[in-house]
Amino acid sequence: MKIIEANRTADSKPLSTIVICVNERFGASSVSCGGSDSVAIADALEAELQSRNIVVEVDRIHCLGLCAKGPNVRFFPGGDWFNEVTVENVTEILDRFEAELNS
Repeated sequence: MKIIEANRTADSKPLSTIVICVNERFGASSVSCGGSDSVAIADALEAELQSRNIVVEVDRIHCLGLCAKGPNVRFFPGGDWFNEVTVENVTEILDRFEAELNS
């Protein structure tokens, strides 16, 4: 997993959503987040959020514009980006999200 850290400041709006691309493009040369298990990642994010009692929306969208680097997850608004995410990364992603919420 690769992380692109956001430059959040005290003036930044609080994080309210975790966005994950679930777009599935078809064709042999069409790399996509949906074709790389992003639906399972979204399911795992929702399950782990529930187990941690964190009430936040997981928004399944249809493109973050980084198809070749997917699956992609982003904290919104203005939060960190995560590329090449796997189900195994969910705990680390939510640890970072929880730390942002508590800062």
